[in-house]
This record gives sequence, C-alpha cells and structure tokens, in this order.
Amino acid sequence: MKTFLRFTTIVLVGMLAICVATNAQDKKITKKDVPAAVLKAFAAAYPKAKVNNYGTEVEKGIKYYELETVEGKIKRDLLYNADGTLAELEEILTPAMVPDDIAKAVKADFPKGKIVSGEKTTHGSAVTFDIVVVNGKEKVRVNLSADGKIQKKTVMKSKKEKEEKEEKEEKE
Repeated sequence: MKTFLRFTTIVLVGMLAICVATNAQDKKITKKDVPAAVLKAFAAAYPKAKVNNYGTEVEKGIKYYELETVEGKIKRDLLYNADGTLAELEEILTPAMVPDDIAKAVKADFPKGKIVSGEKTTHGSAVTFDIVVVNGKEKVRVNLSADGKIQKKTVMKSKKEKEEKEEKEEKE
C-alpha cells in the first residue's frame, strides 16, 4: 500500500510539474500572428534589428508577445503588450558589455572570479543585471540592482550534478 501511495504521489507531482512547465513555456508563433501595434512599435524603436523568433508568453495571467532579436552583436528579447507598449527588455551581455560599475561590484565579491556572460533586464523603470561568474570550480549567477548592489547569488549546478541528483532521487 505504501509503495502504491508513493508511486501515485510521484506520478501526480510529475504531472503537476509538466503542467506548470508547459504553462510557463513560450509558444512559438509567426509574424502574421503578432499584432500590428507590436510590429510597428518594434520597427520604430529598433529599425536595424532583425527578428529571429516570435512567440507568446503568459505571465501572471497577462499575454505578451515575445520577439527574439539581433542587431549587430546585440541580442535582445523583447516582451510587448498587445497594444505595442514594451513590457520588458532583456539584453544579452558579453563580458565586455557588462557596465564597469556592475563588473566592479562582482569583482569585489569574487576577486578571483571571471565574468563569462550576463543579462540586463529592464522592466518598466526597474533595471537588474544577472551576471554569470566562474569562481574557481563554481559557476555562480549573481543578481544585481542597477546601482551595483548584489541582491542574490546562486551556485549553478552542472548537467552532471543535476543528473546525479535526479538519479539519486529516483532510487530513493
């Protein structure tokens, strides 16, 4: 009986995780599915940028139109409301693109660390940075406010570590 209950619980948790993951994922769409107001706003703001992918995303019950773009070496993910207003902008940063004050804040906390990538997110007037640092054998994601204050640090697990953890959990 305990085995049955445990199995049922695992199946239900797994199904819930799949439902949540499916709901959180972006849905790919084509350009013709994007409202004209979104396309017009994008073209006005980024006339030289090229769109690689279109999609929709639902966050907190609000549907957004996502455009994955590139302009020269700059990669951006843009979330628009259906009326064409920009809801969120994510810019992918190479180590050289990380602003000096952000890099200095990371280096102060990780003096021997090496910045390997980053992302600048603008949501309304709020700006945050997610910087990935290799510090010895660890890879750490550092979340900072626009003024360089560290908000959160997360040690990133390698694929191998994640797989080993999943295998261990399956055996238990």
